[in-house]
Amino acid sequence: MRILKNILFLFLTGLTLHAFSADPFFPGRRGDLSNKRVRNFRTRITIAPLINFYKINKNHATTPSQKMSGLISVKEEVRLNQSHNMFLSLGAEYMIHGMNFNSYYFRPDTIRLYNGEMNYAYSLYIHELDFPLQLRISFNRENNAQYSPYMAMAYHLRVLLQGDLKVKQDGNVIEKKPEKITFRNPLLNEKCNPFVSLTLGIQKNNPDKNKMGFFAELSFRYGFSPYLLKDDFTASSLYITGHHLNLGLGIRL
Repeated sequence: MRILKNILFLFLTGLTLHAFSADPFFPGRRGDLSNKRVRNFRTRITIAPLINFYKINKNHATTPSQKMSGLISVKEEVRLNQSHNMFLSLGAEYMIHGMNFNSYYFRPDTIRLYNGEMNYAYSLYIHELDFPLQLRISFNRENNAQYSPYMAMAYHLRVLLQGDLKVKQDGNVIEKKPEKITFRNPLLNEKCNPFVSLTLGIQKNNPDKNKMGFFAELSFRYGFSPYLLKDDFTASSLYITGHHLNLGLGIRL
């Protein structure tokens, strides 16, 4: 919760700075470049690699190492004010991330002994669809500035898809199957839960024309619920907490 409080503090600080920097409800004076017609709705497309921060139940698994991960995001953004520096977006994202760890493997009709000998190598990929609602604040007018630094905060509704699990013993694959992944603390059902994100970025604008813009952004995603991996052969209470950092590159159409 300390991380979440820091995210909220930084975002509220940004809103305060914005409130003192510009009047959001009135257009610029006659002759200002900001008076030219600018589209209110824009599409933002982002691709980003992920750095994952996982914690797992150490009584039932070893410390996980992350696998190659990434996301693709498409959001529709609407301008909220005449100062061209406050935007609201709604979109959809596909995120894939994964980890390797060692744990127990219990064969059918055997006694489950948790003796500390976690000799089975697990490889897990998690797939999810996320639906972000994001408020973005730019620190200058995006209709007459070449570059615009910005910050944003978003609420993401997450929906887990079927995962991919592989288990090896001494290098030999003993399980390879689609795997049901759920949340320990469900929201609407066991596959739904939210997270929040804080984003800092910079955007290259084309102020003279309604043409494509480019942006780069760093975003931290804080998850509220651990994942749960549970199958007939896995250890019980195999909870995995995950937070994510991504560096995204994108275009604004």
